[in-house]
Amino acid sequence: MRFLKYIFFLLLIIIIGVSIYIATLDGSYNVKQSKIIKAPIEVVFNTVNDFKSWENWGPWYEIDSTIVASFPKVTSGVGASYTWSGADGNGTMKTLSLIPNKEIIQQIDFRTGSTPEVYWQFSSNDNGTEITWGMKGKSNFMEKLYWLTQGGIEKNMEPMYKRGLELLNNYILKELEKHSIEIKGVVDYGGGYYLYQTTSSKINDFGIEMNKILTMILDYMKNNSIDASGKPFTITHKWDEENKTTMFSTCVPVKERIITTENILTGFLKPQKTFKTILKGDYKFSFKAWQATFKALKEQGFIETSGGEPFEVYTIGPRENVNPSKWVTEIYVPIK
Repeated sequence: MRFLKYIFFLLLIIIIGVSIYIATLDGSYNVKQSKIIKAPIEVVFNTVNDFKSWENWGPWYEIDSTIVASFPKVTSGVGASYTWSGADGNGTMKTLSLIPNKEIIQQIDFRTGSTPEVYWQFSSNDNGTEITWGMKGKSNFMEKLYWLTQGGIEKNMEPMYKRGLELLNNYILKELEKHSIEIKGVVDYGGGYYLYQTTSSKINDFGIEMNKILTMILDYMKNNSIDASGKPFTITHKWDEENKTTMFSTCVPVKERIITTENILTGFLKPQKTFKTILKGDYKFSFKAWQATFKALKEQGFIETSGGEPFEVYTIGPRENVNPSKWVTEIYVPIK
């Protein structure tokens, strides 16, 4: 009995000693990981800001396949939240504050008695968007005991955050690649007046040169109180695949003929019968859409108008939405 008594007291002393040791540990932590994602900062921010998207890249789904997430009506912005349950536990997450395209502050509750702060930081650079995902807080006694047996919170959480950013990167890049080509067929295009400027460039520089001219035209219209009557468009005058050059006009529709005083000119697009295609997605898929248009045009037995000049209208572009997968371009080929 005396031996058992000594063993009991020894175990008690060890327990007390370990408890004192754990209690005196700081418990503060700040776990974080960073990554550069080749996407516009607005796209990266908006993806993280919407809890609904987390189902597509959250690293915990790889760890626990039983996780089920529940979402309220509000899933993005301040006050947004979601809850989850799984084999390894359950919890909630909510957004406390944010600075658009710069920072998001959230609070996570693992139902362990503490509520760490989860933070996201965003910044643009030449390679895309640098994103930092972190969590900081102070562990209570039981959490410190748990993480002590697991080798530390950093050892366990940093790999998950790193994996999460990899999955986020893959998801965003995949989303940016989404596009569709819809052949609409024959339509009557109404035409009308437009302001324009013509230039030649390398095919690879088309987008840059087009945007420069469009900015000039829009500035001219703003300075002269001229309203646009439709979406910007370009008319292709020449497209030389062999030499990789093109000649085109960048245009903005207006309601009536305008007498201009600068190098911005006024043109008129006559009403005409056209073959139409709609591209939804990045401009880098334009060539693919044009190929599909001419293929469908021939298959359906239509003939291009001799001397006709194809044009494309930018219904939704980078000025309306920074996400390339949301851009909408209408392609028109004049036909007989």
